[in-house]
Amino acid sequence: MAASLSLELPFMDRAHEQFTVLLKCVDEAGDAELPAAWQRVVELAAESFAREDEWMQATRFSCRKDHTLQHRVVLEVMREGIVQAHEGQSLQVRQMAWQFRDWYHKHVQSMDAALALHLRGARFEPANRGDEGVRGVAIFT
Repeated sequence: MAASLSLELPFMDRAHEQFTVLLKCVDEAGDAELPAAWQRVVELAAESFAREDEWMQATRFSCRKDHTLQHRVVLEVMREGIVQAHEGQSLQVRQMAWQFRDWYHKHVQSMDAALALHLRGARFEPANRGDEGVRGVAIFT
């Protein structure tokens, strides 16, 4: 994983690594495979953003409104990319992927970094750490 995406919080870093892998798949996908590849990125974004939103809620993160709003807006635009991909607008989807990658790096380095700091201070660990699909939370004080 790129050092710029590591927050030294394994349960967050795993999602960042997954985005890196899936975005590479989008880059390498032919036009016929692009809709499915982009769909996987959007699905991961929806799952990851929802998990982060739950963590922020559970730990009463003070900046959660702004962070959650960014998630919502970006996810809405990404979902428009699914429609474009199915309409054969491959160039637009590839540009969206590059724009998302740029936004995501900045988001990780700012919003997610602040959240990671907060979660470490709260001694937060997600429940069922090994299962990324489970959304339970646990706070250890």
